[in-house]
Amino acid sequence: MTVAGNIGAVIALLVCIVILVLLLLRYKRKYQAEATVTYFATSLFGKNTIDDILWDIAKNCIRHLQFEDCVIYLLDADRQVLVQKAAYGPKNPVRFEIKEPLEIPVGQGITGTVAITGKPEIIFNTSKDARYIQDDKRRLSEIAVPICYEGKVIGVIDSEHHRPGFYRPLHLRVLEKIAAIGAIKIGKTLAEQKAQLQEAEVQQLHRQLAEFRLVTLKSQMNPHFLFNCLNGVYNCLLTGQMQKAEDYISSFARLLRMVLMHAEKNFISLRDEMDLLQYYLKIECLRTDHAFTYTMEVDEDINPGEYYVPGMLIQPFLENAIWHGLMNKTGERQLHIKWRQQNERVVICEIMDNGVGRSEAARYTDNGLKTGRHQSRGMGLCQERVDLYKSLFDTRFSIQVADLVDARNQPAGTKVTIAFDINPDMIATQVI
Repeated sequence: MTVAGNIGAVIALLVCIVILVLLLLRYKRKYQAEATVTYFATSLFGKNTIDDILWDIAKNCIRHLQFEDCVIYLLDADRQVLVQKAAYGPKNPVRFEIKEPLEIPVGQGITGTVAITGKPEIIFNTSKDARYIQDDKRRLSEIAVPICYEGKVIGVIDSEHHRPGFYRPLHLRVLEKIAAIGAIKIGKTLAEQKAQLQEAEVQQLHRQLAEFRLVTLKSQMNPHFLFNCLNGVYNCLLTGQMQKAEDYISSFARLLRMVLMHAEKNFISLRDEMDLLQYYLKIECLRTDHAFTYTMEVDEDINPGEYYVPGMLIQPFLENAIWHGLMNKTGERQLHIKWRQQNERVVICEIMDNGVGRSEAARYTDNGLKTGRHQSRGMGLCQERVDLYKSLFDTRFSIQVADLVDARNQPAGTKVTIAFDINPDMIATQVI
């Protein structure tokens, strides 16, 4: 073999060696990149808070990618700013603390641009990019990758290096995969936190509703009402009114039984509600020696056994009509309750009395003839219960009170209109 041939063979061998080395380096970088991504996928397992996830990502970007620093921002959607939440490097002189955390408005700087476009960027020389915002010190290269969840940017992973052109496409690909893994874990954690918060709120509302049901029960079976009922029975027995005493005891026992039986329920059938109100009105008639008359009717379109309403919600309005409207006037006293259906979901309850009206009733109260404290509390409880029902169930309630006037524009009573807009499927699960 000639000298020239030997030289050619050596050159070919060297070329093969160089190619082999390059392939090995490429394979090593690829293997390291895949290993890094795999590590992040496993290292985030068991991290149950947002802070744990972010600090783990920042720490391992430094360790596995040989970055000088790594800062992770989360988006504050209300203020539209990126807030530094985790950092390793010069920004992190103390473990799990950020020195002078920076906030960047969305759209400003390189990081803010990535947040608004949702596209990653590599800046080979920050001195030539007018968007660059200096943090703790100026560095010459930067990489920023968005953290996206459900199509929206929720944060940005950002790293800077003192050497220009440090970051390569491989860094970008690895960071994008890390951001995707982090986004899934962050999104899952946010969903779990939201679900836990909602569950806690629902439980709190249910506790409040149970408390209101108890208070409502106490409001209806308050000592004053119980004493008057028993005293009425006693007076009937003393005066020999045995039939009236029998009616008194029968109605009172049935009312008490129904109130106790339905006290734990959020909704009861309209038939049960009407029966409860009938017993209550009968007792009030007996207490006042039939000083007023009452009627109760329901539209033919409504099946009282199949429609459900909040239990014991109407009674305080009847009590108000009787003791503030009717009993403060002379002459004929009338109370009328009507249930009518507006559409498939909405049922209207109208309570009308021909009493003195709200203005005159307030004058009696101010003069000390009626304190009105118990009833005012009962009316307030009704509104608070309605607000809780709106929060817990697929329901809408409205309570309207209007003053009635006669042909001479004089007070002629009061009309209360209560609209129940209830989803039957939702209510069916609440009837116990």
